[in-house]
Amino acid sequence: MAPAPSTLVTLTGPDRPGIAAWLFAALEPLGASVLDVEQVRVHGRLLLCVELDAGPGRGPLLEAALNDGRPVELADLVLTVAPLAGRDDRHPSGRQLVTVLGPRLGSHELGAVFSLIAGAGGNADRIVQLSRYPVTSYQLVVSGGDADRLRRDLAAQAGPLGVDVAVQRAGLHRRAKHLIVLDADSTLLQGEVIDLLAARAGRADEVRAVTEAAMAGELDFGQALAERVALLTGLPEEVLDAVAADLVLAPGARTLVRTLRRLGYVTAVVSGGFIQVVAGLAADLGIDHVPPTPWRWPTAG
Repeated sequence: MAPAPSTLVTLTGPDRPGIAAWLFAALEPLGASVLDVEQVRVHGRLLLCVELDAGPGRGPLLEAALNDGRPVELADLVLTVAPLAGRDDRHPSGRQLVTVLGPRLGSHELGAVFSLIAGAGGNADRIVQLSRYPVTSYQLVVSGGDADRLRRDLAAQAGPLGVDVAVQRAGLHRRAKHLIVLDADSTLLQGEVIDLLAARAGRADEVRAVTEAAMAGELDFGQALAERVALLTGLPEEVLDAVAADLVLAPGARTLVRTLRRLGYVTAVVSGGFIQVVAGLAADLGIDHVPPTPWRWPTAG
C-alpha cells in the first residue's frame, strides 16, 4: 500500500529564541499531527522543517493560517508549505552513524567520504560538526544502502585519506553505551613507550627488529613482548619516570577525555606496555580505569 501523503512546513531565516515555540503553538489549533521535526542552525541561519499528517489539499489553508498569525518580529522568516508524496518510514535502527575525524577535513576528504556513502547506496540525512579544534570531526546520519559495504569501503580508504572513520548502527541502544576504552601506545600517545625506553637503553634497533618480526607474523605477541622487555635488562627503574615526563599525547586526547567525562562516560585505558607509565598518564587525564597488574621490571643475572 502506498504511503499516505503529508505536508512539509519549512521556516528559514535568521535564528532567534521563540521561533519553534511560535510555530508549534500556531500548528496546534489547525488539527494536523506532527510526524517529524528536523532543525539545523548554521552561522546564525535557521532551517526548521516540520512534517504534518495533512494531505496536499490542506497545504494552502495551513500556509494562509500560519502567515496570518505570524508575529511582526518573525516577518523576515521565509515560510513555505509543500506537499510530500509520502512519509519516509525507515526506522532509525536502519540508519548508520558515520563519524569522520581528522586533522584536516577539506573538500577532498569530505568529497571522498560522501562518494563512498553514495557508492554503497546510502544517503546522508543529517550532517553535524562535532569539533573544530584540535581535530575536525563530523557525524553523518546515513540511511539506506549496504551497511557492510559502507563500513568496509570507508575503512579501506580511511588511511589514504588521513582520517579516522567509525560506522555504527543508529538507535536508542547506542545511547546506553557509556564506557570508552582507549589503547595507550600509538593511540592515546604518540609513539610507543617501549621504543622510548629502548632508546635510553641503547637497544632501539634491536627492539625495532623484534617488533617488525612480530608485525610480519614471525613471532606471536607474548613472545615478542618478552623478547623486547628482556632487551631492557639493567635499565634503571628511574628511567620510567623520565620517559613518562617526555610522553606526547595524541592531538585532541586531553580534550577527548575531558569531554567524555563531562558527558558522563566512564573511561578506561588498556596497554601491553608498562603500567608504571600508563597509571601516571591515566591519573593526569582523569581516566577512570587502568590495568591492575604491573610488569615486573627485568633485572640482570
